[in-house]
Amino acid sequence: MATSKGGARRDLALHGSIVLLIGLLAGIGFSYAAATGPVGTDLYKNWHFAHLEGLLNGMVVLAVAGAWPAIHRPGAPVTAGKWLLILGVYANAIGPWITALFIGHRVIQPHEPLEYVVVYGFYIPGILPLFAVAIFVWSTILNRRGRT
Repeated sequence: MATSKGGARRDLALHGSIVLLIGLLAGIGFSYAAATGPVGTDLYKNWHFAHLEGLLNGMVVLAVAGAWPAIHRPGAPVTAGKWLLILGVYANAIGPWITALFIGHRVIQPHEPLEYVVVYGFYIPGILPLFAVAIFVWSTILNRRGRT
């Protein structure tokens, strides 16, 4: 992928759009669950979670792409933050899909092999955007100080 400011912004816009699409597609499962059963079922809750995770994470990446001129700084920390954000939002969008399609109940403490994959492979890496946003805040502050 590109490493320039414009290239990084395009990367973020692309990945944000893909994650947003993942969330929109989860809306089909959510609609099915809402139409076929009561609101309190695990199927309803899991598809609702998948739908919201995809939508919200996709919008966050698109917002970061929009703010990229204020965030961007040459160097490894901001580049690492970009990839932490991208990896984390994919984990946040795909983990709930797997839960809704194959597990069928909320997974907090895993008991089956697939549950271990979801929790340790998707839900825990889903915290990576927290680190990315911290890097972006730090970078934006440094950029602001450099202009005054």
